[in-house]
Parts: sequence; C-alpha cells; structure tokens
Amino acid sequence: MNIFDEFIEIIKHIERDKLRYALVGGVAMAFYAEARFTQDIDLLIEPNDFDKAVRILEKHGYFESTEPWTFRTTPLTLHRFLKVIENDQMIIDLLVAGNKRHLKIIHNALEAQGEYGIARVADKSDIIWLKRKRNSLQDQADIERLENEKD
Repeated sequence: MNIFDEFIEIIKHIERDKLRYALVGGVAMAFYAEARFTQDIDLLIEPNDFDKAVRILEKHGYFESTEPWTFRTTPLTLHRFLKVIENDQMIIDLLVAGNKRHLKIIHNALEAQGEYGIARVADKSDIIWLKRKRNSLQDQADIERLENEKD
C-alpha cells in the first residue's frame, strides 16, 4: 500500500463528511519540509467527530488494532487503526483532541489544495508544539528540520 494513495482516499471522505481535523505527524511534515519516511498517517480530530472517523476507516478496511492510550504530557488520546492486505499494512492514528489547545490546532489548520482536493494541515508552529510535547528522538529531529526550513 502506498501511504499517499491511502491518505488521498481517506482525506477525500473525511472532507466530504465535513469532519474537523488537522493532519499532523510525518505526512504533515511533507507540507513544510522535505518528505521523510513515515509508516502512518496522523490525524488530530475533534472528539465529536471520532465516531464518524471510525466509520470512514472501517469502510476502507481499517480496524482498531490496540487499546487507546493517552499521552502523559498532554491529554491527547491515540486510537491506532490498521489495514492489512496480504503482507502489506497501513496505520492511521486518530488523535482525539483533549483540551482547548488541541481544538485550536484543528481550528487553525491550513487548507492545502492539491490533486487530491483539500487537506487540512496543522500550522508549522502547532506541529512543533505537539512534537515538543511527545519529544521522541524522531520528534526532536523533525523540530530541527521544521525550525530550519524557510517558509
């Protein structure tokens, strides 16, 4: 499976159903800096849209593959969805907003227009803020790339 083909297909349906979301994570990085390898698609969504998002993912062959968990550093709950076709798999993480700051990130998401239609991408400063909260080695490298990238 191609991550960008999956991204285009899922975003098309999320936009059609008017879900409130912001693309974050590795795919969002590609809108601001040179694309890097990533194995998943990360979508920050409003709590009221969670059930709709699950229905979209299930319709496209995804299932919730683990118990949800909440980050220690911010009240953000991750729901991991997996799609498996033969020996190939795709992961989509739904990050359910847990506070006003998360909702602001969704509200401030920028509309990126492309051949896929519209995708709502978190603002660069909001991606950096989220990555600082998680602060993994990959997040630290992403922050450095984002901060050094010219707008």
